[in-house]
Amino acid sequence: MAQSSDLEGFRRDRYLSRSWALLTRDRGWIKPVLVMTVALLVPVVGVLGVLGYALEWSRLTAWGVNAAPKQRDVRVGACIASGWRAFVVALVWGICSAIVIGIATSLPVVGGLVGAVWIVASFFYAVMVMVAQLRSAIYQRIVPGLRVGTIWKMVSHDPGGLVRVAAMLLVGSLVAGLIAVLVTFSALASVVPRLMWVVAYLDGYAAIDGAVQAAIALEALFSMIASLAPALVLLTLLDGFVAVVLLLLSQTAVGLWMRQFDVAAWGRDEDPLPDFASDPDAGRPDASWRPANPAPAPDEDGPVGDGGPGLPEPSSDDETEGPVAPGEA
Repeated sequence: MAQSSDLEGFRRDRYLSRSWALLTRDRGWIKPVLVMTVALLVPVVGVLGVLGYALEWSRLTAWGVNAAPKQRDVRVGACIASGWRAFVVALVWGICSAIVIGIATSLPVVGGLVGAVWIVASFFYAVMVMVAQLRSAIYQRIVPGLRVGTIWKMVSHDPGGLVRVAAMLLVGSLVAGLIAVLVTFSALASVVPRLMWVVAYLDGYAAIDGAVQAAIALEALFSMIASLAPALVLLTLLDGFVAVVLLLLSQTAVGLWMRQFDVAAWGRDEDPLPDFASDPDAGRPDASWRPANPAPAPDEDGPVGDGGPGLPEPSSDDETEGPVAPGEA
């Protein structure tokens, strides 16, 4: 388990243990996770809110604030707005990548190889999109998440760190899939005998009127659905719970990774990145560097915020050009 000192500044390893330490830092951490699990059941708005909540926490982490996910006074509107920006960023990246991969896989000779490589590389690509989404959250605007050159400069500086995050995402996805398979097979085990009996009955009594056969089949179908309903509800909630935990851990891991780029020194989103805070090849965090405390008042060309580890109000695309520090009110 990560110690408090391990959570300070930037370091290039232990992303899972450090993210878990931040997630469970406060007592009652399970409560917001359960609330978000239920929120996922709300179409569109619930999903956007959960994604935005994770990004707002990751934004705090990127700024160097060691805070657990907020449990009270959460600004739901800010979370939904952040989630919407992240959705648009992911959509644009997804459309562009689909076009590129579609063209590449259609090429003779190498097309099949490209498709196979993409299956493996897709998890790393997903983490790249998370970096873009976090940049969008830091600036509270969509455009910074579409600066391909800047994002690629960050990714190429420390791809190994993102590979670790991608591995965490892959393992978590496999765990979620395994849970889904176990629950599904457990549920099917209770209805398969009934299904086999109905099929054998209808086959053995082929002379039964077609309407009667249909009635028997429908009765069996609704009976099986009713018996599966509790398992389906359990499966939905379990998968939702695992998905929320995985989302929070992976998003804040990206925030921990992004600390090396000195977010507090960023200017406008089109400006070049400042000198990197530490070299990932050093193997240990640069103890001399800490992100600057967020300023108490807005700064048109730089960071803004009140210094507290809260979830900020989103600013409009026209209000500020610099990154928005945690948690601007």
